[in-house]
Amino acid sequence: MSLVPLAQSADKQVLFARLGLNEQIHKLLLQEAQNARDSLSRNPHNLTDHSRADPNIRTPYKWDEISETAKHREILTVVNNAPPHTKYYYAMGQYQTTVNEENWVARWYLWHSFRYRSVHIT
Repeated sequence: MSLVPLAQSADKQVLFARLGLNEQIHKLLLQEAQNARDSLSRNPHNLTDHSRADPNIRTPYKWDEISETAKHREILTVVNNAPPHTKYYYAMGQYQTTVNEENWVARWYLWHSFRYRSVHIT
């Protein structure tokens, strides 16, 4: 049962309403995204070509410094390795483009974990 994708910039309350989330599940999804963020933001192989060429780029890397390929790979890793209590919510975010499998739920959480790296999304 996948749902129409929600923009990664959508408000948390819109996400909660769309998925029927509670705070406990939200915190679990956020923790999974933070772990993915930490993995992405410390590996220089995840950088865009432009960022890799910039000697001023340092870890932890920012969202815009990481390639879409690396983000996509990490999103699918999160979804595929999710435990049963969060896998249900990722299933609602699955959709297929003409090229790739995507997941807007995992992307929303990953984007927000980068955006609010030093602030908790509560």
